[in-house]
Amino acid sequence: MRARVVVSLDGAIVTEIELTKDVTVVGRHPSCDICIDSPAISGRHMLFRIVDKTAYAEDLASTNGTKVNGHSTQHQVVHHLDLIEVGHHKLHFFDDELLAAGGISNLETTVHTDFEKTMMAAHAAPSPARTPAPAKEDLSRTMAIPSATIRIGAAQESVDTATPVATRASALALRALTGMKAGERISLEQPNTMLGTAGADSALVVRRGDGYFLARFGGAAPRLNRKELAPGTHRIAARDVIEVGSIRYEVITATS
Repeated sequence: MRARVVVSLDGAIVTEIELTKDVTVVGRHPSCDICIDSPAISGRHMLFRIVDKTAYAEDLASTNGTKVNGHSTQHQVVHHLDLIEVGHHKLHFFDDELLAAGGISNLETTVHTDFEKTMMAAHAAPSPARTPAPAKEDLSRTMAIPSATIRIGAAQESVDTATPVATRASALALRALTGMKAGERISLEQPNTMLGTAGADSALVVRRGDGYFLARFGGAAPRLNRKELAPGTHRIAARDVIEVGSIRYEVITATS
């Protein structure tokens, strides 16, 4: 499948990217394939996964969530002309074969049309005013779009952003159980921690609020407590066992 994404903000095209890899990561961190410098977007916010001739959009437990055609989602098939929203930016998805067949005449026209549609929806149901971004951004912090509770997926699990840090659950870490680094402790202090090998079997542990989530990143699907991980992100807890490739990890409390 040959596809591309056009990124826009307030109706203006920011960039256009061809999806040439099986996994394309979208986020604020410079290592992302599609890097969007906005405080409303998480370090690694979501990804596009191409499997045969099907494209999927998967949220990576982002602070502000991912929407496809106006609906919050954790994992969803995307089609030609679908509109994905991350923070205040919009990602317009195009199938190159349908694009070449004359499905639409102009990328820019489509972007502007989508912008007008979302503006009409916004006027129908006004949203709270945006909070000004701080002068200097920290890649480990994401500005939440105003809401006491952020919804993060089809299961409607929520992350309470208003809970004081002191009352939140214990911080977690990992302990390698097999491999050359067996017994080694792996910190999960960063917003995103990759397990495995880039370009091969790999997974991502995402830290959001007081929660930790596991997501498939590349290669074969990881296993959580001996079960193959389903698409999307999945909350992990102490004593869980994660398998990525031939390596097994135990989830422990950071003080263990």
